Amino acid sequence: MAGVDSWPITAAQLSGTFCEALFYGIYLVTFCSCVHTLSTTGGGQEERWRRLSEIRWMMVSVTMALFVICTFDVGIGLWLNFHAFIYSSDPEQAFIHVADWTTICRAVSQVTAMILGDTVLIYRCWIVYGRRWLVITPSLILLFGCVSVAVRLIDVWVEPSTQKTIVLNSNQLLAWVLAFFAITAMQNILTTSILVWRIWRVEKETEKYIYNGSIMVHQPRHLRRVMRVLAESGAFYSATAFTTFLVGVIRSNAVYPASDMALQAAGIAFNLILVRSSARRDQQFTVFDRNERMVFAEQRSAGSASLGPIDSVPGHSRGQDVELYMKAVNNVDNTFQSTGVTVTKIVVTS
Repeated sequence: MAGVDSWPITAAQLSGTFCEALFYGIYLVTFCSCVHTLSTTGGGQEERWRRLSEIRWMMVSVTMALFVICTFDVGIGLWLNFHAFIYSSDPEQAFIHVADWTTICRAVSQVTAMILGDTVLIYRCWIVYGRRWLVITPSLILLFGCVSVAVRLIDVWVEPSTQKTIVLNSNQLLAWVLAFFAITAMQNILTTSILVWRIWRVEKETEKYIYNGSIMVHQPRHLRRVMRVLAESGAFYSATAFTTFLVGVIRSNAVYPASDMALQAAGIAFNLILVRSSARRDQQFTVFDRNERMVFAEQRSAGSASLGPIDSVPGHSRGQDVELYMKAVNNVDNTFQSTGVTVTKIVVTS
């Protein structure tokens, strides 16, 4: 795999179809879990179908769009192999004919699926950060760059001046292919990192109030599981995109199976993130962000750098400090009650 001719395009296309089919099987498993999450609410004996007003239609639309794209790409890949090896007298010529409708459709489905997956990941980051646009600005810039590169890649693919018998790692396409997968990998690493950082910080800040000797709360470690799922799915998706970039750099035909797997990886990562991002958890992050800002504003108005012990704020009466402390306690209490966490005991020391 050191050069273009070291692995024939026929073998690369056939291997790509096989690898994509394997990843599509994984995708179908996660898709079923995703549909279950979107269509039901509650747990155990209280589980029920969602009413129409409770369904998150935007997520349903993206989920079904990715399902159609991933399924279509597998089907069109099988058809392309069938056409090349059964109906064509020269399979290699069938695969390198970029003007054929099958190759153009696969290129469009590739970039569309990955851009959709990137968009939802950025949306999750926006939710976790309390809908702050400034946080996701770098990710949005990379996303817009990815969209621009994708449009240019498809334009080069279909324009009449492009040589019609070329492969992905040819001079006319390679630069745009490399740019697309490089930007995708960078955007995913950046967004996943700041997303996991925020969830980790929310959990740590929560524990600071909960286990400060004043409040005892029974809290399942849901956020840690969310962090692990996000980190694993983000790393999985970024790894496939970066692998495609690397094999493109060395001009190997392995770019075909790598890109096929990257498309399915986008759907898998989306499903995993959606399964672990319920509407209740979205509300938890929103409420926490609101409470965080409110507590910070109260601290500034009281002239205190932190809540601390009751007698640690100089220049303020004991009653005022108790009232301020109880406001913060109630904010945290309300946050967890709204997300199903049980508060077992609250003690304010005098």
